Amino acid sequence: MEAREVEFFLKQMKSNISRATNGSVILTGFLNEQQQSLLLQIPHSSVEIFLDGGFEKAEMKRAIFSSFKVDISSFKILIYEIKYNKRYLTLNHRKILGSLMGLGIKRESIGDIVLIEDRAYFAVTSDIAFFVVSEFKTIHGIPIDLEETKDRIEIKKSLKIETHIVSSLRLDCIVASAYKKSRSAVEDMIQNGLVALNHIECLNGSKQVSTSDVISVRHKGRVYIEEIGGKTKSNRIIIKLGFLI
Repeated sequence: MEAREVEFFLKQMKSNISRATNGSVILTGFLNEQQQSLLLQIPHSSVEIFLDGGFEKAEMKRAIFSSFKVDISSFKILIYEIKYNKRYLTLNHRKILGSLMGLGIKRESIGDIVLIEDRAYFAVTSDIAFFVVSEFKTIHGIPIDLEETKDRIEIKKSLKIETHIVSSLRLDCIVASAYKKSRSAVEDMIQNGLVALNHIECLNGSKQVSTSDVISVRHKGRVYIEEIGGKTKSNRIIIKLGFLI
């Protein structure tokens, strides 16, 4: 998100908090992980902010602003499985998302798209469910059917774990080791806004990272800080990084 987009988003979310403080219950569309991180940094002690994406461990989630507890049904999310002939169609995230958005559906109405072996699922807001079922009939010209599922499907990330030995837990040091870049190249990447820490753009290369942090480098993917271990005899730090596969 660019600075103007961030400013506009924060203004919207602060307005939602204000309205919820006055007794309203506000439900957003699906928010990406950067938006969720920005949202949760806004002071909101007077209201609760609840997040859910329809899947267990979802990335895209809707937010509810409320002064009282809500249940899962309040998020108004439906999960559909795509039924298709596997002889004629191979599905991936891009094909499914492109076909849905080709129907004129806004991105905020579509949640996670999940591929588990040869089965494909996606989440949508309930207000467009009738339209989706009526209009989403083909992907790349191949007929499909949709079947609603009530199962709470868990999204599991497949990670390749690598052990790295670094001189410090500075963001620039971890990025250099993870992506096999020089420190000067990493500094340029950071200053150009290409690096995010926990889904928020970070321009500070000296920022310290911790276990469970997520580092994203634009066009190069993500790395997860899985474990920070002990030190070598030369006092360097042993860490384990997880890369999506």
